[in-house]
Amino acid sequence: MTPTATPRRFHGAAPLLCALLAAGSFLSAAERAFAHEDDGKVRDRQKAVRGKVWREGVSDEGGAAGGFLSSGIQLKSWHPLNTIDAGATSGNDCWGYVSPSGREYALMCVSNGMAVYEVTDPVNATKIGFIPGPSSLWRDVKVFGTRAYVVTEGGAGIQVVSLASVDQGQVTLVNTVTTGGGLATHNVAIDEQSGFLYRCGGGSNGLRIYDLNANPDNPPYVGAWSTHYVHDAQIVTYTTGPFAGKQIAFCCAGLNGGYGETGLYIVDVTNKAAPVQISRVLYPAARYSHQGWLTEDRRFFLLGDELDEGDSQQFTTTHVINVENLLSPAYVGQFQNSTPAITHNCYTHNGLMFQANYRSGMRVFDVSNAGAPSAVNEVAYFDTYPGDDNANFNGLWSCYPYFPSGTIIGSDLERGLFVWRLGGPVATIDLVSAAPDLVAPTGGTELLVEIEPGLGQTLDLSTAAMRVSWAGDEATVPLTQVKGSTFRAVFPATPCAETVTYRFEVSNVKGDSISSAPRTALSAFGLEVAFDDAFETNLGWQAGVAGDTATSGQWVRVDPVGTTAQPEDDHTVNGTQCFVTGQGVVGGGAGAADVDGGVTTLLSPTLNLAGSPEAVIEYWYWYSNNLGAAANADSMPVSVSNDNGATWTLVENIATNNAAWAFRSFRVADFVTPTAQVRVRFVARDLDQGSLVEAGVDDFRVVDIDCTAPVTGDLNGDGAVNASDLGILLGAWGSSNAAADIDGDGIVGGGDLALLLSAWQ
Repeated sequence: MTPTATPRRFHGAAPLLCALLAAGSFLSAAERAFAHEDDGKVRDRQKAVRGKVWREGVSDEGGAAGGFLSSGIQLKSWHPLNTIDAGATSGNDCWGYVSPSGREYALMCVSNGMAVYEVTDPVNATKIGFIPGPSSLWRDVKVFGTRAYVVTEGGAGIQVVSLASVDQGQVTLVNTVTTGGGLATHNVAIDEQSGFLYRCGGGSNGLRIYDLNANPDNPPYVGAWSTHYVHDAQIVTYTTGPFAGKQIAFCCAGLNGGYGETGLYIVDVTNKAAPVQISRVLYPAARYSHQGWLTEDRRFFLLGDELDEGDSQQFTTTHVINVENLLSPAYVGQFQNSTPAITHNCYTHNGLMFQANYRSGMRVFDVSNAGAPSAVNEVAYFDTYPGDDNANFNGLWSCYPYFPSGTIIGSDLERGLFVWRLGGPVATIDLVSAAPDLVAPTGGTELLVEIEPGLGQTLDLSTAAMRVSWAGDEATVPLTQVKGSTFRAVFPATPCAETVTYRFEVSNVKGDSISSAPRTALSAFGLEVAFDDAFETNLGWQAGVAGDTATSGQWVRVDPVGTTAQPEDDHTVNGTQCFVTGQGVVGGGAGAADVDGGVTTLLSPTLNLAGSPEAVIEYWYWYSNNLGAAANADSMPVSVSNDNGATWTLVENIATNNAAWAFRSFRVADFVTPTAQVRVRFVARDLDQGSLVEAGVDDFRVVDIDCTAPVTGDLNGDGAVNASDLGILLGAWGSSNAAADIDGDGIVGGGDLALLLSAWQ
């Protein structure tokens, strides 16, 4: 379990002084200088949740949606902060980009920079590049043409990032714009139709305006609206009506850093040298006008107040303002959902509002009738913060719903980048027959699969298939419809003794696909467990050898005491013991018993594999080396010997950090000739100053694999078909004895006799 810092709570409205004091242990001087109303983010800071990338149909940890509660939204992939960048401690804003080729990209802001991910295939979202920047809790990005513009409260002005070669895997910082007074910015907004960029906030600033048209890599500063602090804004160009040709800024703004007279300010910014406030709306029980967005018909502005939940409002609240008449906008009312979580950023698309609401995640509302707030309903959600929906500053920061494919992304403070699709699953895929442990190397092993379309989905059954992979090869086998939703899958021929991975997949008529979680089986005609050690007793392992240099964290067989780096439990279902590198201390830190100062060795007992040419060694391991000043600097070599340890051959060098036990297996003959003197060696090592290393091994076994194909008609197993087998068949004649039912029709009879006679030797 990843621990989290205990949040520091302040009752009521926290004064800025308290917020700055709370920030001291978390933030740099640059961050502390520009906290604004977001001191709550400092007060409620929690450590980043670390983990592996989760992919639909690929990762089976955490259930069908990674363990998150949801309705009407499908998680396609999830990229924790540590996978975005090793130095990232928090996430913040996000945006999207579609290249001229139609490929889709997520722009994900984190504490120390901005990452670019290709999300064209949302399941296989892939990191393209990372642009570092000043450390800050607040970072924002928007796009114009082939350029992304990144700003932050940490300073640095405007970072201009080229996306022109993103399809070729390149993103480049081409310039940093420092004109316009002050380097800090809270948000950035772009009117893509007119081609002007607006820096929002940063210190006590309002809008600072830049012309992107002439030179998008070095846009000139052309004006400002500075009578009020502007926290965020949406700027649009009107093409019809009385304001046709005008560029209008809808500003979430106020005096005194946004706290005084907080509300919606509508500003005509057509003349950049002299913007003019047209009107304003100060809505009831206002605390802090944070962000909002126009409905697509531009009739209503949907505004979120970041400080009213838990104070003037009991539930998550969105305020509706009628802006049909820009000269006389009117407050219409508000709509809520059933959680107390804080509103943050919202965007409208296709009659829906997608709203990032911190601890309750992304909430989707039907706002096609926004003028009647009581008729607005929540239609879908995905909760990125397990545990509660309280009014605290943790969880989902923002979302982006504008990719043409329908992919949606979300950026989370503690959990990183989420990639979603709206709607229910394409289909559910379940096995009817039991999952096999073995599949015949000659092929022909059959499975029955149940495929049911999701709600409102129409499947393209021609795409139903089983994808099988082994040792770098892969085969796709179409499924055969048996009846209704039942399909037959037949395994292809696979090399004996190889681990076979398989999954089932199907697409709907729109081309959206879904895959089942992967399963594995062994390609073999049979197997025998020759050695099985769950480490509950000592079966001859040697912990420590001559030449070991580790000063602490030596291998021990114990019931482990967990830390953030070491397991709390062994892997065996009904066991307690395993080998780990040093016994932890109850309540101790991550480095309480880790490997220090050198290497420590764990040796298996001598294994007699002389008569087992296809022997496979299996084990579960734990390895952690992603903490400390020199994270990811070490590794754990695993080696095998066939001369009782006189010489060693490397099997693998484990360097992948796991927050859970992980399975490994290898065929001994792939590395050394199986003999009567086979041993396996695990070496955990701390070779870099400041590297924190913890390792574990459990459930070690040797499996002897039978790769000899059975002889048809050999009922007594002596390798020949003769009178003895005929006697067995005749003795079972007319029965359903499976052992004598050679043709598999359920009854021993003429068909079985014909097969036996054809194989007579």
